[in-house]
Amino acid sequence: MTDRPFPLDFSSFTPDPKPRTWLVLPSDFEADAEPDETSSWFEADPQTVLEAFIGAGLDDKRTQLVRREGLQAELMQKSAIFGFRDYITVEAVSSGAGSQLAVYSRAMVGHWDMNVNKKRVRAWLEETVSRIGAQALGSAK
Repeated sequence: MTDRPFPLDFSSFTPDPKPRTWLVLPSDFEADAEPDETSSWFEADPQTVLEAFIGAGLDDKRTQLVRREGLQAELMQKSAIFGFRDYITVEAVSSGAGSQLAVYSRAMVGHWDMNVNKKRVRAWLEETVSRIGAQALGSAK
């Protein structure tokens, strides 16, 4: 099995070259790797954004939190039929008066993931946006 360093240094790591990953990085983030997508900006502190993303992931089926250190966490989601493990590493990064996320989602088995990682990350990011929006609305009372 591929080694999974943790915490992951998003600025210098080399993503798996096989088409079974999805990488999201903050805008203007200096990294050796080219992201597949740029992170949204959240009007919230990094801890709040990280908690919202973890919550979105844990609400998805067959997902668990594997480890966590500071503003970085690793989740694992098993595939529905065969139980293959995909790993999702996320780090919340300060960005101006808010935060952005760095996310690396990857399949550990097979050559191509049929865009599973892309779809999962986009769904979790969309749910994170919903959660942050709800928190912001709740705090404005």
